[in-house]
Amino acid sequence: MELRRQLGLTSAVLIIIADVIGTGIFVTTGLTLGMTQSALVVIILWTLGGLTAITGSLCYAELATMWPDDGGEYLYLKKIYGFLPAFLTGWVSITVGFTASAAATSLTLVWYLKEFFTVFPQAELIQKLIAASFILFFGFLHILGLKKGSFVQNFLTVVKLLIIFSLIVFGFIYIDWDMTSRITSGMSSSGGNIGIGTYGIALLIIMFAYSGWNGTSYIAGEIKNPQKNLPRAMFFGSLAITIIYILLNIVFLMSSPAEQLTASHATAAIAASNLFGAKAGSLLTLVVAIVLISAVSVQMMIGPRVYYAMAKDGLIFSKLSRINPKFNTPDLAIATQMIIAIIYVFIGKNNIESLLAYMGFSLGIFPLMAVIGMLVMRFKNPDIQRPFKSPLFPLIPIIYIVLTAGMMAASLIMWTKSSLFAIGVLCFGIVIYFIWRATGGGKNKETK
Repeated sequence: MELRRQLGLTSAVLIIIADVIGTGIFVTTGLTLGMTQSALVVIILWTLGGLTAITGSLCYAELATMWPDDGGEYLYLKKIYGFLPAFLTGWVSITVGFTASAAATSLTLVWYLKEFFTVFPQAELIQKLIAASFILFFGFLHILGLKKGSFVQNFLTVVKLLIIFSLIVFGFIYIDWDMTSRITSGMSSSGGNIGIGTYGIALLIIMFAYSGWNGTSYIAGEIKNPQKNLPRAMFFGSLAITIIYILLNIVFLMSSPAEQLTASHATAAIAASNLFGAKAGSLLTLVVAIVLISAVSVQMMIGPRVYYAMAKDGLIFSKLSRINPKFNTPDLAIATQMIIAIIYVFIGKNNIESLLAYMGFSLGIFPLMAVIGMLVMRFKNPDIQRPFKSPLFPLIPIIYIVLTAGMMAASLIMWTKSSLFAIGVLCFGIVIYFIWRATGGGKNKETK
């Protein structure tokens, strides 16, 4: 039994937007402003982040139309390099990419609800139970059918977009445009002494806010007319997010003195307070919570498709490839992510900076490998059918490769401990892979 193609172009675009727009845009502007000491540099870096996402999406569009099945870079790495790299990207998805991210997002969601509502349970255990309930709700929702889940997902994403568009429009109306010096002038003279490694780290932090630009590729096997809809969804989704992020950053940076923004991670709340009044700043905590609801939903929707693809190849327990005969969804794969994410909720801490440091490096490795593989395959296997070809070849993949490799090099230099820890997790994954192979796991299914 196979998954059916049920999603159209609109749903595919909304999946990307829902997966990308989460806490990152609301907390990282102040952090990167403090690092670079220049609002203009911050806007340039957000533009470069968008360029990275757009070029990456064009490369993924080529790969996705060559192999239009669920799994994302798991599938691409399997086709290009073989099973070990494919297993490792799935390993990262299970241990960090979707499970830990869903847990962290749900915990952050509860934190914002607590900040807004004066009457809210203060006991940590109860707050974690509430966070776990969001994971359970959306997990079961996506088990009950792709159309039901995507309808709720699309509704939440449209609400998210309406909120963000309102913030941008009213922000531009209420901005004091006589204060353009907030963008054009640096914070202090120390800006001239900032090394290129700091800019690389700032861009890596920004890319955390862009992570998910490849979200549709994980569910490509359920997209209608994939040869046309996948490239359109990836390009227009990434382009829309880039425009939204640049406009939001202009609102944030023009709204407040730089010293206020760098003193707190609550960038959006500070901007709303200064533009619309203190009550608006408080209300924005509820707005961010609504935005995060959509993010939890999409993580529970697309992550299990990776485990489903792995199970079909025998790289993890084959039962995770089961498709529910009534709902036509990978129910056991979704249930597995629910369980792991809930475990993370109860053992983890909501620490956005540690999440940025660890995930920024580990989640950049495999998309980089996929794009390098796409570039090499153009020369090595030119006869493979490519319904969509990345334009301006080889410029587009080279831009992505240079920007991503530069960010990861900066991470190794500036965040050595976190980067090495991510590498250590990958090395442990290699051990797990060979143990699995040695014990006979999937030995009859692993055919390239």
